[in-house]
Amino acid sequence: MKNHFEFYEIKERFFINEQQLKQLYLKISKENHPDFFINDKSRYDTAMDVTSQNNTAYKVLRSFDSRVYYILKLNNLVQEQGSTLPSEFLMEMMDINEAIMDLKMDFDATKLVALDKKVGTLADQWSAILKDLAVQADDLHNTERLGVLKKMKEIYLKQKYVLRLKESLNTFAPQ
Repeated sequence: MKNHFEFYEIKERFFINEQQLKQLYLKISKENHPDFFINDKSRYDTAMDVTSQNNTAYKVLRSFDSRVYYILKLNNLVQEQGSTLPSEFLMEMMDINEAIMDLKMDFDATKLVALDKKVGTLADQWSAILKDLAVQADDLHNTERLGVLKKMKEIYLKQKYVLRLKESLNTFAPQ
C-alpha cells in the first residue's frame, strides 16, 4: 500500500492544493467504482481496494490538521503513546485542569468565560506556530526538514493537549 501522497502522486507537503486533491479523489472514485465491475471478480476486488485507499487517503489529506499528524507519523515522529511534553508546559496545563475541576464542583459562569478565553488563546497560538513551522518544512529537505518536523511534533502535541482542554470546557452547559 502506497502512502497517501504517493497514491495521489503529489508531493509530501503540509500545504497542498486542496481543490486539486478533491478533483483527484473524484476522478479515482469515478474510474474505480466497484459497481462498474460487478461481473469481473478480479477487477471488482481491485476496484474495492482502490476505492478503500482513495477514501482513506482523501479523509487524511483533505485537512491541514490530519496532514500534520500523518506527515509526522510518516517520519516516525509520533506514536500512539509515550510522547512526552516539557514539564513547564505540563505544569501550566495542570493549573488549567484544576480550574476545570473547580468549575465542575462550583460552577461560575464568569470563571468559565475567562478560562475558555485563555484556553482558546493558547490553542490559537499553538495553531499559528504550527502553521509557521509547516511553511518552513515545506521549503526544506532532508536533515533541515527533519529538524523542523521535530519542533512541529512538540507543538502538535501541545496543541492537541490544549484542544482536549477546550473540549472539556465545551461540556459545560449553562446552569
